[in-house]
Amino acid sequence: MERVKLTSAARNQLATIKRRTGIEHNNAICRHALCISLANPSVPPNENFSFSGGLEIDWRTLTGGQEELYTNLLIVRLLSEGKRISEDVIRQAFLLHVHRGLSYLVARREEDLLAELAAAVGVQ
Repeated sequence: MERVKLTSAARNQLATIKRRTGIEHNNAICRHALCISLANPSVPPNENFSFSGGLEIDWRTLTGGQEELYTNLLIVRLLSEGKRISEDVIRQAFLLHVHRGLSYLVARREEDLLAELAAAVGVQ
């Protein structure tokens, strides 16, 4: 993956999360959203995304230089679900998990969200 496209809904969710947490970078929030969704054992529902009005993030920036780690996390998850692995399948899984994770984050109460994100980055 070179560039990752997110929907306009995701862009709005990122803005809300940034405003509520003070976290400046979309990539950090997206990484957290991905991990939260991957931690949920259910399969995210299939969606047909419209990227009109959304945003793009460079894959290397989004992964914080850990492209192989995040790709492998997605592959392990897909294999556990009995799916065949291809670039398109990995990309779609990534999109489904990031969008679901952003929905989880934006739905949390502000104090819960701040506590969770602070714990994730090691702030006491």
